[in-house]
Amino acid sequence: MLYGDGLAEPVTLDGSPDAGVGILRGLEGWLGTPGSKVDLTERREGDGAHDVAESELLYSARTVTIQYRLLAQSWDGRERMLAMQDALRALLGREVTVRVIDGDRDHMCRGYVDSIDVAETAQNVNWQTMTGQVVVVCPRPQILSWDAHLLQLTCNEQGVAGVGLCYGPRLATYWEGEPNNSVSVLVTDTNAGTSGLHYPLSYFEFTETDNMTAGVLHNTGSAPAFPQFLVHGPLEHGIKLSFPGTGLTLEYGEPVGDVPVLLDARTRRASIDGADCSAGLRSRGFPTVPPHGDLRVELMTMGRGYVDCSAHDTYM
Repeated sequence: MLYGDGLAEPVTLDGSPDAGVGILRGLEGWLGTPGSKVDLTERREGDGAHDVAESELLYSARTVTIQYRLLAQSWDGRERMLAMQDALRALLGREVTVRVIDGDRDHMCRGYVDSIDVAETAQNVNWQTMTGQVVVVCPRPQILSWDAHLLQLTCNEQGVAGVGLCYGPRLATYWEGEPNNSVSVLVTDTNAGTSGLHYPLSYFEFTETDNMTAGVLHNTGSAPAFPQFLVHGPLEHGIKLSFPGTGLTLEYGEPVGDVPVLLDARTRRASIDGADCSAGLRSRGFPTVPPHGDLRVELMTMGRGYVDCSAHDTYM
């Protein structure tokens, strides 16, 4: 399937024996790996080249070539065939998601349409065919699971109690009579004294809740996954996330209101409706979820907001 951003319906190409108008003839660049971007430096003395650090093992963009055939199955099927070709052309100039369902595997990759090549063949009036290919370039070479692993963390609330204050009367004492021959008098109807509460008051009420402030993100893929954190307000002082076992902390220090803030581990940016707001990041400890592993996430902020965490199974 090919999903175009802003388009209502995907373009579906079927590779099964039950395929109708749109037939998938071939798929190149999906199961293989893109080219590496490793530059080797040959040893001047000795065999081979110098070792390459794991952090330098990088790969180029992925190019996926989708070969298709559109088939007019009856005398009036040509209009449907041309309409499907128009749907393919509508993918030009916009971001595209390639979704491949193969047995129990459901994966995707995002990119843009580089080209559409078409050749038309008329076998007879009833069986006209149009063959071609769509070339999609995916700047991010990782293939992701269609369904994400989701986790929602909710802040524990803090606030002013709604029932007011309950406390005993203030006490004060003074002496009556002559020195060394006086009695101590206790009074309760006074604002004097050193005990009790003084205004203005500033205090918090911490309540026990069922809010989940920690959880685990999973990645059953073979490559590191880059999680995303969508922060919902109201949060007057921003958000702070920690990732036990990694030594990393991610903190956004600006207020979060009605519009959520997206913290993206792959781009290492914070954004609001697509606009960069990374200047509000106080700590840039963006994590990854290791292949065939987990990432523990802890929400360290008090307030009334929550965070939607997500990660996809990731493959190279």
